[in-house]
Amino acid sequence: MLKIIFVLLSRSDYYRDATINYEKLTVERNAPRWMKMLKKYGYITAAA
Repeated sequence: MLKIIFVLLSRSDYYRDATINYEKLTVERNAPRWMKMLKKYGYITAAA
């Protein structure tokens, strides 16, 4: 455990679990906001 902590501190990095898809989580979290902004600026028209 100390080895992991040492590596993280020496790289100025944070721990990322290998089993979690962080890109997918980011997209799921931000997609509603992205869609709202695309509609707001007219890139996507609202469905009738």
